[in-house]
Amino acid sequence: MATINANTVAIYVDVDAAAISNSTANPAENTGASPALKPVLYSTSATITVNNATYETNYKKATASTAGAAPSLAPTRAYNVGTTTTSLNLEGMASWATLSNTMDMTAIFNEVVGKNSVSVCWASTTSAGTAYGGTGFFTSFEISSGVDDFATFSATIELSGDPVALAS
Repeated sequence: MATINANTVAIYVDVDAAAISNSTANPAENTGASPALKPVLYSTSATITVNNATYETNYKKATASTAGAAPSLAPTRAYNVGTTTTSLNLEGMASWATLSNTMDMTAIFNEVVGKNSVSVCWASTTSAGTAYGGTGFFTSFEISSGVDDFATFSATIELSGDPVALAS
């Protein structure tokens, strides 16, 4: 059975907000591809959540009249799919260190405060892995520390459109 090893998964970010489409190369498998998606430094958890809003419609369904019966109205409910929302969440070990070709904590903080659009994807280095992403904004950033524990950070990115599956 094929599985994805969690140690191979990361959130990749491009601060230049280049467009992402289904022809964009998976950054976990293709370094140097465009856009320049960089992995988040020291991340320990990467999550993508895709939700479809639903809405309910209530109406009365009329039945046809026949020679022996009058028409009737039957209450009916239907559900449909509305807007898709996508968020990517990441957690990691807090460090002010920087490393080339990665997205560090300071860069994430600057993107949150700057309210800039970014390109982002959830990807795995697993052979022939699929990556999912789009363009959006960092909506939150948190650094947390406890007594006698490592400091950690977390961030959330909300996509401004529907997610796409990137090319393998």
